[in-house]
Amino acid sequence: VTYLKFQVAKQDYCEQLANWFDDVKFAGIAVPGQEVEKSEKLAQIFVMPDVVEEVSTASTWERELLAGESREKLERALLEKTTGRKFLAQQLLSQSQSRRVVILGAPGSGKTTLMSYFAVMLAESKAEVLGLDGDTDWLPILIRMRDFGINLDKNLIDYARGFAENTMSVQRLPVGFFEHWLSDGRALILLDGLDEVAEEAKRNDVVRRIENFLGQFDRNRAIITSRPAGYRRDFFRTEEFPHYQIEPFDDSKISAFIDNWYKSRFQDQGEAQRRKESLRKALDDNDRITLLARNPLLLTIIALIHRYQAVLPKERYKLYDKAVETLLTSWDANKELSSDKWLSYLSLDDLRRLMEWLAYWIHTQGDAEDNDSGTLIDKDELIKQLAEQIKTLKQVDLYKAKQEAKRFVELIRKRTGLLNEQGQDCYGFVHKTFQEYLCAQEINYQAENEYDFGIVLNHIREHLHDSHWREVLLLLIAQQKPKNAAKAIRAVLNNKSNYEQWLHRDLLFAGNCLAEDPKNLRSTDSDLVQESLERLVELEVSSEERVGERVYEQVDQIICSLYETDFEIQALEMLKEHSHQIDEERLLKYRHELGAKDQVITTLLTRLKDDDSVVREKAVEALGNFGNSSETVVNALLARLMDDNSVVRGRAAEALGKLGNSSERVVNALLAGLKDDDSVVRGRAADTLGKLGNSSETVINALLAGLQDDDYFVRWRAAEALGKLGNSSETLVNTLLAKLKDDNYDVRGSAAQALGKLGNSSETVINALLPRLMDDESYVRWTAAEALGKLGNSSETVVNALLPRLMDDESYVRVRAAEALGNLGNSSETLVNALLPRLMDDNSVVRGGAALALGTLGNNSETVVSALLPQLMDDDYGVRTNAALALRNLGNSSETVVNALLARLMDDNSVVLGGAALALGTLGNSSEDVVNALLALLKDDDYYVRGGAAEALGQLGKTSNHILPTVIEWIEQHQDSEYVGSGIDALWDLVVGRE
Repeated sequence: VTYLKFQVAKQDYCEQLANWFDDVKFAGIAVPGQEVEKSEKLAQIFVMPDVVEEVSTASTWERELLAGESREKLERALLEKTTGRKFLAQQLLSQSQSRRVVILGAPGSGKTTLMSYFAVMLAESKAEVLGLDGDTDWLPILIRMRDFGINLDKNLIDYARGFAENTMSVQRLPVGFFEHWLSDGRALILLDGLDEVAEEAKRNDVVRRIENFLGQFDRNRAIITSRPAGYRRDFFRTEEFPHYQIEPFDDSKISAFIDNWYKSRFQDQGEAQRRKESLRKALDDNDRITLLARNPLLLTIIALIHRYQAVLPKERYKLYDKAVETLLTSWDANKELSSDKWLSYLSLDDLRRLMEWLAYWIHTQGDAEDNDSGTLIDKDELIKQLAEQIKTLKQVDLYKAKQEAKRFVELIRKRTGLLNEQGQDCYGFVHKTFQEYLCAQEINYQAENEYDFGIVLNHIREHLHDSHWREVLLLLIAQQKPKNAAKAIRAVLNNKSNYEQWLHRDLLFAGNCLAEDPKNLRSTDSDLVQESLERLVELEVSSEERVGERVYEQVDQIICSLYETDFEIQALEMLKEHSHQIDEERLLKYRHELGAKDQVITTLLTRLKDDDSVVREKAVEALGNFGNSSETVVNALLARLMDDNSVVRGRAAEALGKLGNSSERVVNALLAGLKDDDSVVRGRAADTLGKLGNSSETVINALLAGLQDDDYFVRWRAAEALGKLGNSSETLVNTLLAKLKDDNYDVRGSAAQALGKLGNSSETVINALLPRLMDDESYVRWTAAEALGKLGNSSETVVNALLPRLMDDESYVRVRAAEALGNLGNSSETLVNALLPRLMDDNSVVRGGAALALGTLGNNSETVVSALLPQLMDDDYGVRTNAALALRNLGNSSETVVNALLARLMDDNSVVLGGAALALGTLGNSSEDVVNALLALLKDDDYYVRGGAAEALGQLGKTSNHILPTVIEWIEQHQDSEYVGSGIDALWDLVVGRE
C-alpha cells in the first residue's frame, strides 16, 4: 500500500516538475508564439553543452601513485598542465567516477538550463538519455540554491517538499516521500546556483548543509552548479567532488542552435532555411559577435534580435542594449504602452528608466550584510520600493502608485520576462547579466543627469576589485565618451589598491577595460594606453617564478583578449620588441590571437613540410591548439596522418580531435589510423574518434576491433573512446558482454574496461562483471574490479565479491580492488577491517592504494588514523604521499596527526612534501610551527612543492587572520628571491579569494 501511495505521488510530482521546468531555457526572452511552446520546448531548442574535467595536481599524484608509475613518469605528468576529459554534459553521470560532481560555468553558459534538462528527462522516464539505468525507479530533486538561501529555517528535504507542494502545485506528498528514494540511492539531487547565495557566511552555511545532506544520503547521484566568481575551491574537495567546467559553444553547437531555433519558429521550412543562412552569414562576418555567441544566453539574444531583423552590434554593451530594448518592446511593437491594458500611468519610456533604477537598487542590496539572496528581492519590498519611485515619477497618490507597481511587475514578468518569480513571493532578474548591464546604465544616467562624472569615478573607487561589481564597472567604463573613459581607466590605474606592487590588480583591471575596446581612447590619451600596455608586457616577459602563476595567467588572458580591439597591433608590436624574452611558441600564440592569424597559419603550414620531424610535430600540435578548423588546415593535418614519422602521425590524430571536425573524410582517415603500424598512432586515432563524437556503426565496430589489439595502449584508448562516445545502446552493451567470455584474455579485460567507461550499471552488466573477478588472468580481474568501482553499485553482493581481491596473488589486482571499494563509498566495518591489513602488504603500490581507499571511505576512527600514521614513514614515497592525502581527506586535525605531517615537510621527496603541505592546509591548523614550515617550502627548488605550500597558506588564511600579515612579511623579506612568486600566489589566494 505504501509503495503504491508513493508511486501515485511520484507520477503527479514528475508531471508537475516537467511542466514547471521545461521552458527555463528561454525565460526572459519571451516573444510572441513562445508561450504556446511548453512541454516540447526544452527538448526542441536545447543544445547539449560540453564539459571539461578539471584535473588538480593532487588528483594527478594520486592516480599516478596508485598506478605504481615510475618517478620519472610521475614528474612528467606533473609538468604537463593538462585539462581533463571533454565530453557531452549528458554523459556526466556515466563518465564521472564519483557520484557527486560540481559544474562551474560562466554567466549565461547554461547551467540552470542543463539542470532543468536533467530533471525533466528523469521526470519523463528518460534516464537512459543521461546514461543512467532505465530499469531503475529514479526521482529527480532540483533545488535552486538562491531560493533555499532565503529558507534556511528548513532543511533541504523540507524545502523540496514545500517547493513541490506550494510552488509546483503538487498534491500533498506522503510522509517520507523523498526519503523513500534517497535512502535507496535512487534520487538525482540537482543543486543549482550556489553562487547566488550572495552573503559569504550564509553560503558557507549552505555548503555545510549540502555536505551533511549528501553525507547522510551518500548513495545518490548529485550535481552542484555555480559561477566560478562565487565559488571557493575549498567548498567541495575535488577528490570527492570532481569539478567540471561548462565549455563555450563551438561552431557546431552554434549551428545546431540556429537550426533548432528557426525550425521551431517557422512552419514554412523554406523561410526557416533562409533565416538560418542569414543569421549564419551575420555571425561569419563578425568574429567578435561569434565569440559572444559561444555563450548560450547571448546566442539566444542574438537569435531573438535577428528574428526581428535588428543590426548585430560589435560591443558587448551595445548588444545588451539591443537585447534589453527588444525584451521590453518586442511584445507590443510600435504601440503606446499607456493605451495597453496593463498600465495606467507609466509610459513606454518609463519602463526602461524603472528597470535601470530597479537593477541598481537590487544590485546594491546584493552587497548588504543583511541581504538574503544576491539578486533575489522579497515581493512586498519590491512593490514598496517601486511604488515610491512611481509616486515621485508620475506624481500620483501612494496607493495608486502601489497598484501600478504591482501591474508593472506583472508586465515585466509575464510580457518581457526580464524579472522572474523565484520561489514563493520573491523576484529577481532572470539573469545577472541583465541586472549588471542595467545597473551600469543607471550609474551612467545619474552622472549625466547631475552633470557630474564624479558619480562614475566614485562607484569605481568604491567597488573596484569587488567581484559582485566587476561586470558593472567594465560595462560602465566601456560606454563612456573617450575623455571620460580615459579618466575612468586612469582612476583605476592610480587607485593604489592594497598590495598593488605584487598583485597588480589595478593594472589587470585597466587591461580588462582595454579589452572592452572603448572607442577613440588611443587618440584621446595615447600615454594611458602606452603605459598600460607597457606594464602588461613587462609582466609578460618577467619570470613566472618572480611574478607568480596567478598574475601571469591573468596577463596572458588579457593580452589575448585584445583581439580585434583598437590596441591589438600596438600590443603585438611591443611583444615582438621583446621576442628574445618570450618563448617562441608563446609568441606564436600571441601573434595568432592579435591579428596575425593568417601569417601564423601560413608559417605553421610551411613547417609541416620541414625535413626535421620535431619541427613538424610542434607545428601539428600548434595547429591543434589554435583551433583553426578551416579546410586548408584540416587537409594539411590529414596529410600528416601519412607522415613518415609515427610521432607526427600520432600528433596529427590528436590535433584533429581538438579541432572538432567530424566530417566523413576526417573520420575515415582516423579509421585508417586504427590500422597504423605504430601502436601509439593507433591509440591516438582511437582517442580522437572518441572525442569527435561520431557513434556510427562503422566507428563503433572499428573501436570494438581495437579492444583486440595486441598492444595494451591501443586497447585502453579504444575502451576510453567507446566510453566517451556514450553509445550505451543495447547492441553495444550486449557485444561487450559477449566479449567478457572471449578466449583472448586481452579482449575480456578490455571489454570489462569499456563497460566501466560506458556507465551502464544495470543488473545484467554487474552480474556479468562479477565472475570476471575470479578470472584466471590477473589483467581481467583488475579491469573487472576497476569497472565495478566506476559503475557505482555498492550492493552487498558487489562489495563481498571485491573484498577477497584485496588478498589477490597479483599486487595490481589488490590495488584496483582497494580503489574500487574506496570509490563505492561503502564504509562498513567489514570493508575497513579488510583494508587495514593491506597497509602492511609486501607491495608498496598495494599499501599506497589501501591508504588512499581508507581516506576516500571517510571513516576517521582512531583505529584507521592510528593505522595510517606509520605509513607516513614508509620506505616508499608513494605510500607516504597517499597516507598524507588520506589523513587530509579524513579531516582529523589532532596534534598527533599535525605533528606527523609536519615531520613530512622535511621529507627528501618533493611529491611527499607537496602532499603533506596540502594536507596541513586542509586540516586548518594555523599554528606558528605549521605556518613557518609552509613558508619555508615557498623557497623549495621544486615548482609543485612551492605551489602546494602557497595553496595551503591560502586555505589556512581563510580561517586565520594572522596568515595574511605573515605572508606579506615573507614576501618583503624575499623580494629578490627567484621564487618570490610562490608567496605572491599565496597572497593572491588570501586577498582575491576573499572578495
